[in-house]
Amino acid sequence: LTPARLRRDKQLIDKDNSFPYCRDASDLSPQLFLSRVHDSLADLIHRRGGERVPRGQPPQLHCLRAHLFWLDVDYTPARGKPQVMGGVCGRLEFSGNLSPAWWRLLLLGQLIGIGQRAAFGQGRYQLLTVDGDFSRPRVLPATSMLARAADPEQLAEAWRHVVGGSDLFPTDPDDAEPGVEWIDADEQEPDAQDGAEAEADELAAPIEDLTRAIGHLQEGKYRVPELRGYLLPKRDGGLRPLAVPPLRDRVLQRAVQQTLGRGIEPLFSSGSHGYRPGHSRITAADAIRAAWAQGYRWVYESDVRDFFDSVDLQRLRERLEAIYGDDPVVAAVLGWMRAPVRFRGERIERRNGLPQGSPLSPLMANLMLDDFDSDMQAAGFRLIRFADDFIVLCKDPEEARRAGEAARASLAEQGLALHPDKTRITAMEDGFRYLGYLFINDLVLDVGGQRGAEIDKLGRTLESELEQVPPNSWLANLASRPIVDVGRKTALQHLIERVATQRAATLGERDDLGAVLCVTGDPCVIVSRDKHLRVLRDDRALYHLPWSSLATVLLFGNHQITTPAMQQALRRDIPIHLATGMGSYRGVLWSGSPREPGQNLWLRQAALFADPEQCLIAAIAIVSARLRHMKETLRLRNAPGEDAIDAALRAAREAGAIESLRGIEGSATRTYYLGIGASLPAAFAFERRSRRPPRDPFNALLSLGYTLLYGYSEAMVRTVGLLPWRGFYHQGRGRHAALASDLMEPFRHIVERSALTLVKRGQVRPEDFTQSPAGACFMTSSARRTYLALLIDRFKSQSRPLATRSRPRC
Repeated sequence: LTPARLRRDKQLIDKDNSFPYCRDASDLSPQLFLSRVHDSLADLIHRRGGERVPRGQPPQLHCLRAHLFWLDVDYTPARGKPQVMGGVCGRLEFSGNLSPAWWRLLLLGQLIGIGQRAAFGQGRYQLLTVDGDFSRPRVLPATSMLARAADPEQLAEAWRHVVGGSDLFPTDPDDAEPGVEWIDADEQEPDAQDGAEAEADELAAPIEDLTRAIGHLQEGKYRVPELRGYLLPKRDGGLRPLAVPPLRDRVLQRAVQQTLGRGIEPLFSSGSHGYRPGHSRITAADAIRAAWAQGYRWVYESDVRDFFDSVDLQRLRERLEAIYGDDPVVAAVLGWMRAPVRFRGERIERRNGLPQGSPLSPLMANLMLDDFDSDMQAAGFRLIRFADDFIVLCKDPEEARRAGEAARASLAEQGLALHPDKTRITAMEDGFRYLGYLFINDLVLDVGGQRGAEIDKLGRTLESELEQVPPNSWLANLASRPIVDVGRKTALQHLIERVATQRAATLGERDDLGAVLCVTGDPCVIVSRDKHLRVLRDDRALYHLPWSSLATVLLFGNHQITTPAMQQALRRDIPIHLATGMGSYRGVLWSGSPREPGQNLWLRQAALFADPEQCLIAAIAIVSARLRHMKETLRLRNAPGEDAIDAALRAAREAGAIESLRGIEGSATRTYYLGIGASLPAAFAFERRSRRPPRDPFNALLSLGYTLLYGYSEAMVRTVGLLPWRGFYHQGRGRHAALASDLMEPFRHIVERSALTLVKRGQVRPEDFTQSPAGACFMTSSARRTYLALLIDRFKSQSRPLATRSRPRC
């Protein structure tokens, strides 16, 4: 049955006021199917001027097996906007006795289609004989999907993708611990296959050999090789079993994935963000932020328990056949999905599941879960899914409860279930983690996985972990025996040698600098418990994250930090910056210990910055960058002052001393601020910079933004081991980190443009600010969160030279 829009039983529609069309097997009984066949033919006769033939009671048939799923297809009319035209697909098997009249209707219905939009080609179906043949000849494409995959350009693209290491199956962004791999004792030495793969990137793609292999696949003569088993530790203490094909099969699978993906991708739901071109955890985060702006305040969180190892391959076959018929690509994909695993000398047979390590598995996973996406969206829920990990955004707790019931029912149709330990209903104001982000209302922080490889679980045996192994995985069938744990140094060396073929990359994995945590709003208490920094307000936990994932902490306002938390920060060399709620910087709590390469770097830094000539060269570079961005900001807003900044740029390049350079920059900055003020609405009148305290709304935005940028800059300076107080342009005074002020100069425009963007979009309004009797300007908590979220997002974006930009970013 190809996509068919068949109306459900009217009584059911009236009863639950739900989706009017059949979506799955529970909606479409054999009797209802026969009724819709009759009705479609009767309607056709009536439209042609004949009399409507009464239906009568369809015969009672027994359903033997039914696997039906919904597919949405986009189309664009000749005149009009793109539209979605979905229908139910799949296979029905039933038994019973049919009269010749009903047989004639069934045979005729194949030709004209049934249900709505049959004129578009929907509602076609085919009958199978007892021998498994079709009752009428099928229209087949001129070229099979495997033949398309055999195109030399496709194969070359697949080869480049695989040998570059990009085919490695990504793990859960919140899961894997980078830098450590568990391998079996008899697999520590690379075999001939590994040696071939290590040199693969130096060779041209073996097109002839790959083409021959695809030819064997089309003929059904290809022998699928065994997968190689690997274990990846998860942060929760469990193991992720990976099953990786050899090099040639990864290339073949990638070529097939590229071919199938171009046709299947448009069918997938917009709420699916994992393993898709143009989608990522970033687009998922953007969708969550957009939902917040539209009034969604609650989250139903869960994931599909043991999904990859629980996929029913018979159901996968039926889905592929519904789309591709008897194209040989169906048998090829299923052969790869069923391949046995070789691990520690044992061959482990597999009957179900998608091997985590196969380039085809992500696409097949999305195909199997697309029906779940459609069910949830048809029920009116706002779903965000990344592989088997999903959330449903809701406007109240009752909607979240109903979302859980709908998710449970939809997955049960496929023999799947929710993970009880990962299922919860959360208010967005309490915060939740998803895909390596921490979401608190409209604030989004990239907290990622743990920093470094501080593993305290070494020395375990396979026996001690088997209880946490997914029950349907190939590893669960393996007899227990000790496993050799590989420490960080050995693992890293092993990783360098075999990363392109032997390890799964971590999706959403951040660099070693870690996360920057900002705490704002009403007073909070920062405590340390169970190796996590926890933020409490009125004894209620707002959010937490591992100490090992932090680079720095910024506290805006009168927050408290306990002595144990300070000791953890000092021990881990994590600076804690303190600022007022308005953004005025106060100081930093820091251990003062030099990082690698230690005091020698401090001495070299001090010697270099004592040389006036070297300092002037560096200062001219950062001031020139600052001036160029000033000019660009004014140009994009048609604001006055460009000529004065141009003159300052020329003068800066000829400056003979730091003092004169400061004068040039100061004069240009005053002109620049006047230009910015001219581009602002009257309600945000701004002429010059006022600090400590800021006297107007725009100055309040600048103060808060500059403080955040200063905190970022100082954290990076400390992270790389430089002495923060010794700069080359700004004068050091007291605890002021002059080097951080130096290095933030070329990036100040990000703060200014972000503030301008908020004002232009109306995301902050004059009523978001209040004036104290002393003249200080205060920002509301909501406006502060909105602004910080935008700034953090901008700071994460990669900067480009001005010459490469063709349009403004804000």
